[in-house]
Amino acid sequence: MVATRLQGVISPLISLVIFILGHGLMSTLLTVRLSAEQVDAQAIGLVSGAYFAGLVLGSFANARLIIRVGHIRAYAAYASLICTLTILHGLIVDPWVWAGLRLLGGFATGGLFVVLESWMLVSSTPANRGKLMSLYMILLYGALAAGQLLLKVIDPMMLVPFALCAMGASLSVIPLALSRVAMPAMIQPQKVGFLELFRLTPAGMWSSMTSGLILGAIYGLLPLFFTDSGYPIERVANMMAVVILGGMCLQYPIGRISDRFDRRLIIGVLAALLSVIALLMVILPAPQPQWLMTGLIFLFGGLAFSIYPLSLSHACDELKPDQVLSANQGLLLAYSLGAMIGPVLAPTAIHLFGPQGLFAYFCLCGALLTLFLIWRQRVRAPVPLAEHQQFMPVPPNTPMSAELEPRPDVELAEPHGQTS
Repeated sequence: MVATRLQGVISPLISLVIFILGHGLMSTLLTVRLSAEQVDAQAIGLVSGAYFAGLVLGSFANARLIIRVGHIRAYAAYASLICTLTILHGLIVDPWVWAGLRLLGGFATGGLFVVLESWMLVSSTPANRGKLMSLYMILLYGALAAGQLLLKVIDPMMLVPFALCAMGASLSVIPLALSRVAMPAMIQPQKVGFLELFRLTPAGMWSSMTSGLILGAIYGLLPLFFTDSGYPIERVANMMAVVILGGMCLQYPIGRISDRFDRRLIIGVLAALLSVIALLMVILPAPQPQWLMTGLIFLFGGLAFSIYPLSLSHACDELKPDQVLSANQGLLLAYSLGAMIGPVLAPTAIHLFGPQGLFAYFCLCGALLTLFLIWRQRVRAPVPLAEHQQFMPVPPNTPMSAELEPRPDVELAEPHGQTS
């Protein structure tokens, strides 16, 4: 029984690493390639925003398909679609075509994450779910950062890098295809409307949306900033890896600090520091020393990637236990809306101020969130520390992450005995 449980956990984690290596390369590759093709920032932002639109559709809409056909068949279908769409990117280089392909690719990726996270849910126990979630986060961000480094050994103007990304999606099927797992028995959370969540936890919802505004632009447009600033592709890869590693390394210590204070205060401090770093990126004379740029980008990534999980933790502090799963869906939707809008809004600042306009945009997002949270602290008392739930780092991928997250007082359904 123990061996079966262990095998069930290892298989999706191996598949995750293989897929994310190609997925991480793909997100930066598209921006670098479009920049090399002299495509304007607005079109690049549209391509990035289309991916997040598809991601949220896939993360919410594909559960029925997965339950009907089984985890393995569903994963194979999504991976096959992603593989085909990735190759098409290399064959047809057009931003409007790419926007459509990214929309479909985001939809398939959302479904793929649902498969992986639900598989891990039923392959784990409440006793080891916290450790599993931490391992999941490390592997997710570690593979995402490693995927950036593949840019250093490939030519983005060739079909080869697209083929490598497609191979990652295809090969990730193998570990799952050689495993069996019980189908999850999804629990029915108390329904909480999207607008109702803004009333119940406005700080959590607006922080989640701002996180999407920032991270959507980071994934879609930060490589453009580096290329437009004259960085060679090897350094672009390094900088994108650094920003993701910052997010991986700083989330947990920042989250643990938030367990001891009003989380709105901590999120506000993060947003203020993010604004300061972004402002420094705007006003410091170029070229900046490599050590300074690396340090600023590392801190910037750590701050930016920490806002969403803190937002979810704050929302869980304010809501009833039976509202947590539904709240996760609402906060994920708020994040996704921000991630769709951010890459479309940020190019306006780039058009007005040049490459540094991207960080002017980040500065504005952080400043507005800081002001909002200062106001919220004045009009609503903080949640007592005794009622704080323990922070857990959560990736904004799918609603399933709330079930993977071992918060107190949230009972999870046991899987039944069917296999896929």
